[in-house]
Amino acid sequence: MTGAKLLKMNADFLEFLYKKFWMKLGASEEHAKAFARGISMGDRQGKLYQGMGVMEAALIPVEGGIGDLTTEPELISEGPTWSVYNGNRSTGYYTITKMTEKAIEKAKEYGMAISFGYNHVDAGSFFTYTSLALEHDMVAMSSNNSLPLSAPFGGMDFVMSVPPFDAVCPAGEQLPLVTSTKLCEGYDADITEALLKDGKLKAKLLVDPETGELTDDVRPYSKLIEGYGRVSDCSAPWIFSNPRLYSLNIWNEFMTAIINPKGIVSSDLPSQPSDYFKPDSPTPVGGSYIMVIDPSKFGPISNVKEKADRYISAIKGCKKRPGVKEIYTPDEWGLEKVYRQESPMVDVMEDHLNAFKGFLEKYELNYDVLKEEWEKENN
Repeated sequence: MTGAKLLKMNADFLEFLYKKFWMKLGASEEHAKAFARGISMGDRQGKLYQGMGVMEAALIPVEGGIGDLTTEPELISEGPTWSVYNGNRSTGYYTITKMTEKAIEKAKEYGMAISFGYNHVDAGSFFTYTSLALEHDMVAMSSNNSLPLSAPFGGMDFVMSVPPFDAVCPAGEQLPLVTSTKLCEGYDADITEALLKDGKLKAKLLVDPETGELTDDVRPYSKLIEGYGRVSDCSAPWIFSNPRLYSLNIWNEFMTAIINPKGIVSSDLPSQPSDYFKPDSPTPVGGSYIMVIDPSKFGPISNVKEKADRYISAIKGCKKRPGVKEIYTPDEWGLEKVYRQESPMVDVMEDHLNAFKGFLEKYELNYDVLKEEWEKENN
């Protein structure tokens, strides 16, 4: 159970480390701040693969020469309610933060707006961006596509993305309504976790690319990428266990890439994480979007919040099935940690921390020295 061992860490200290690390690699302070906030958001939500571990998805393209931390995302075109950003091979953390700020600005004037992005690398937890809209009492939804690690429903080839999806709606006395999920069965991180344990997934969710047989055993198809704690290659694609998830994945593709004027569809991207060590590869994200809606343009925001509270109360007050102690709204447990938990202590996986300490050492940063610096600043 090596991969499942958890350690308690101070999220504020970790965010400080992330910022220092990204600036060491060449990012501006503004970029490093956006990156650190995004990684930390995953930690604070209790999402082990969207916190510290997910930085490897941004680091691999940077170390492979595909990502560039010295560039600035560029607004290349816009209209009253839309904008398009070229990430210039920067991170999604920086690019989508700028996309969100622009969409919020336009939604304040016109009621709703959408920003598209392309040519950037990973973006981590998308609540990082939708939560910015929540700060303005706005609704938002956001995603990007990714390298194609999934086969279509009934298929055997690497064709479809393994995307995140986040949507938010403000509430009043209740926690906001948040949908934070993945529109796939699994990520490369799930392959890694299985490799570090007993080699088995929770169900037969991989398809043998030669025989078409379904399997839960990752060992014949996958291998760890040396020096990393989260990322693995795998020659067997993920399947979709039901057509609903398959349909949502396709919807997400036309939002992130097909209607995105500069987007690249996931089926045109390389399918293995290690492919992104090759300098001639495209970025591992073909396209992204964030849509922001300002409900106060259509009626009183107090009405929106009251209805949201009433809806949430109806869900949580629903008669429970035998053995069920409490009914939760989606992602409520993560929101509790972000909005209502006073302690900054969060869980991180030991393997992720060991890998991160290795990155710090590789780039001549000393973990203990940085810890002393942070403690002096915060005491």
